[in-house]
Amino acid sequence: MHTTWGLENARFDPKTITTLGAYDGVHRGHRHILDRLLERKAELGLDRSLLLTFHPHPQEVLRRNNTSVELLTTIDERLELIAETGIDETLVIEFTKEFSQTSYLDFFHQTIVRALGSKAMVVGFNHAFGKNREGDAEHLKKIAPGMGIAIEEVGPVTVDGISLSSSKIRSALKERDITNANIWLGRPYTFSGRVVHGDALGRTLGFPTANLEVDPVKLIPADGIYEARVILDGKRWRSAVSIGTKPTTHENGVRAIEALILEFKGDLYDKILTVELLRYIRPQEKFGSLEELRQAIANDVAGMRGNG
Repeated sequence: MHTTWGLENARFDPKTITTLGAYDGVHRGHRHILDRLLERKAELGLDRSLLLTFHPHPQEVLRRNNTSVELLTTIDERLELIAETGIDETLVIEFTKEFSQTSYLDFFHQTIVRALGSKAMVVGFNHAFGKNREGDAEHLKKIAPGMGIAIEEVGPVTVDGISLSSSKIRSALKERDITNANIWLGRPYTFSGRVVHGDALGRTLGFPTANLEVDPVKLIPADGIYEARVILDGKRWRSAVSIGTKPTTHENGVRAIEALILEFKGDLYDKILTVELLRYIRPQEKFGSLEELRQAIANDVAGMRGNG
């Protein structure tokens, strides 16, 4: 997949089929839209399938009162996942407050038609763009035919009667519902971080952990102990991951992410680890002693090994 950064670098091609959106998570609903985009490209005999997305994510620019941004995917993760779908090109447009005031009509005429040369579009049923999100599928169906652009609206993807969305996946992760989050994503939820120095308490307890520094815009699930896989240099290692404030040993309330990698021996400092969350094990607890904490960790590890 080719990635184009900036609208000023967009390439006009009159045989283009386009979709657009934030695509945070690139979940099964998103993939359904992109699959249909590729099908329509073949049906119409077009040459280029193009996804138009935004960076920074609109939430980062439009957030109010210093609210936190919690994304399922960083821009690099998003592009990597999109590339796996077979899309020809992704155009990443810089999202600014000024850009957010562009009307959907101006954006459609100037970008979709004039800059890209789109001949057709595929959009999700709940998609909207432009100032105040006025450019929904119904508006597109009214204005696009006059420009010779075919519009197809893709309905929702449902699992057990639940319509998939990025917001539902975010909520599941905040509720420790890793099972459904992974089902709706179509893969394990992941985050990556650099290994930084911690207090070395895990080594004292006989269970050395890697302390991870993660991109602050990335959604980290609710506090607790999780079974996971850690990817290092292309190899996956079974792991237990602790997310939380370490209440037994710390009172500062600072949240930390620690990975206990089973069977691994070696120096991890400054390496980048990717964590794939598999299931929730238990909540974080404040134990009465370090020995009680050590025994709880040992039980977690034994339970994981017992699961195969």
